[in-house]
Amino acid sequence: MKPYIAALLLALGGVFGAIVNSELAAQGRSNGTTRLLKKDLEGCQGKEVAISVLDAGPGTSGYHHHPGESFTYILEGAQTREARGEATTTATSGGFIYDGPMQIHRTENTARVKLLIVRVLDKDKPSTIRAE
Repeated sequence: MKPYIAALLLALGGVFGAIVNSELAAQGRSNGTTRLLKKDLEGCQGKEVAISVLDAGPGTSGYHHHPGESFTYILEGAQTREARGEATTTATSGGFIYDGPMQIHRTENTARVKLLIVRVLDKDKPSTIRAE
C-alpha cells in the first residue's frame, strides 16, 4: 500500500472515531452520586426529602421526570436544561434549576458538573423515571 493511502485511511479512521465517540458521549454520562440525607417530612404524611450531591461527566441525562419537586444548585460547572414546552436554559456555578413534579426534561453538560440536589418525593418511590 502506498504511504499516502495509508495516511489517508488513518486520518479518515481518526475522524470517524471522533464522530462516533461524541455521539456515544451525548447518549449518556457517567455519574457519581453521594446521598447526604433521606428523611421523612414531619407534618407531610407519606412525603420524604432526599438530598444528594451528583458529580456528572459530560453528556446528557436523557429525557426523564421526577414524581416530586426537584431543586438543583450548581456547585461547579454548568448545566443546560431542556423541558418540553419551555425555553432551554443554562445554569452555571451558583445558579439553580427547578423541576416541577412529572415535568419531562433532560439536562446536558459539555464538561464535568457537580450538583447539590434536593427532592421532595412520595415516600419509597423512585426519584427519577425515564421518559418514553
